[in-house]
Amino acid sequence: MAIPIEAGPENTQENQTDAERRRARRIAARIEGRIVFAGVDAECLIHEMSATGALVEVTPLPALGADVALEVPGVGFARGRAMRHDGVTVSIDLDTPPARRDRMNDRLILAAFRNPPLSDE
Repeated sequence: MAIPIEAGPENTQENQTDAERRRARRIAARIEGRIVFAGVDAECLIHEMSATGALVEVTPLPALGADVALEVPGVGFARGRAMRHDGVTVSIDLDTPPARRDRMNDRLILAAFRNPPLSDE
């Protein structure tokens, strides 16, 4: 029998981890792609991605809140916004329409098998 979880201080969004706040589970990978933002067209390395977000290594980093376009070989194009920086990585919130999310996640799984993350990540 499932017990409903009451909204309390321990269940607020401030106390949730990044994984709990995500709309979709990210798939670990090591995919070489391209990112375009504010006149910059650069190669990048995608460490994690889902249909709704990505963790991308790129230099230079896009400004927080900047619109970005991400090209992922074998998956396609995605648009979104730069949300957080961590060293040389940027977390991107992707604007994938709900109707495309399942298909994109299927493609991401295949791309991750072809481009697995390094064992120390």
